[in-house]
Amino acid sequence: MNKLIINADDFGLDQEVNYAIMAAMNLNLCMDTTLLVNFEASAHAAQLAITNNKTTNVGIHLNLTEGHPLTSKILNESRFCNREGLFHYKKKSRIVNLTKFEKKAVYDELTSQIDLCRDLGIPISHADSHNHIHEEPGLLLLVVEILKKKNVPFLRITNNIGKTSFVNKFYRNTYNSILKFNKLAGTDYFGSTDNLNNYNRKITEDSIIELMIHPGKIHDQQIYDVYSKENLSLHLPAIIDGNKLISYNQLKR
Repeated sequence: MNKLIINADDFGLDQEVNYAIMAAMNLNLCMDTTLLVNFEASAHAAQLAITNNKTTNVGIHLNLTEGHPLTSKILNESRFCNREGLFHYKKKSRIVNLTKFEKKAVYDELTSQIDLCRDLGIPISHADSHNHIHEEPGLLLLVVEILKKKNVPFLRITNNIGKTSFVNKFYRNTYNSILKFNKLAGTDYFGSTDNLNNYNRKITEDSIIELMIHPGKIHDQQIYDVYSKENLSLHLPAIIDGNKLISYNQLKR
């Protein structure tokens, strides 16, 4: 038996997504979610978590890629924001380093997102990021610094069960080692449900595995993933069977 964390990303994106995620949590298809705080539906999502007694199962979905930023300095950084004042970075090329102005702007933005998340009533059990922006080499140490200063206990490791190139695999292993060294890695494996189904190596017994899902639609009382279009109500029970479903808030740092 392995311990399984299933996290629903994008809580707060819109109200339909919010309701789909909360339904999945209430049906024990997943126990965790991560909240975007810079969208119109963010407060709605936080209130759903409060009403349903799920606040300790909610982390933060750090965001530098979509929507309006919370702070002003980052508006002047063209790598992250366009002239309309919206995040627009799409990971077409790696962020290898930041200028001192970018570093200060990103620091202010991400700390403000963490502060707002807590102001909305979410204590923050863990962190990940929108479009996996936290995996960028130039952001790694800054994000680690921010989370340690703001007492966020865990950060999602990079995908280590999906197929990738040798170079990417080397980088991901290095990244995950840095998170473990900084005591921010709560899991041994991370990927999508498809990655897990297609993983052709043996997973170490009694491991902790995080799987990412994106509930986005409820139809005929069934919950569907917004990207894969899978019926999560049918798909997830088969994955959970034989494993122990847990939450980040049950992990010891």
